[in-house]
Amino acid sequence: MPIDRLARKSLEASMCDLFAECLDIETVSVTDDFFDVGGHSLLAAEVVARISIEFEVNLRLRDFFRNPTVAHVCELIAEQEGVVSGERS
Repeated sequence: MPIDRLARKSLEASMCDLFAECLDIETVSVTDDFFDVGGHSLLAAEVVARISIEFEVNLRLRDFFRNPTVAHVCELIAEQEGVVSGERS
């Protein structure tokens, strides 16, 4: 079963904080493009590595580059959660 709405909001809030911390800015919204708010390829690699470790997911750098927003990353995590849940059934 995919993550529920409350868990998704919590994930989005945590992800916004992580993006903002890595970018060294005050806030990031779920729809801000990472690269439009100051990110670059080296920071993207750092963000992907931190997400993979902190959220225990397998996020690929190329997926991040395709749509580098908190909302998209959370969708990718939700998809992985669905796959993991499906495998456990």
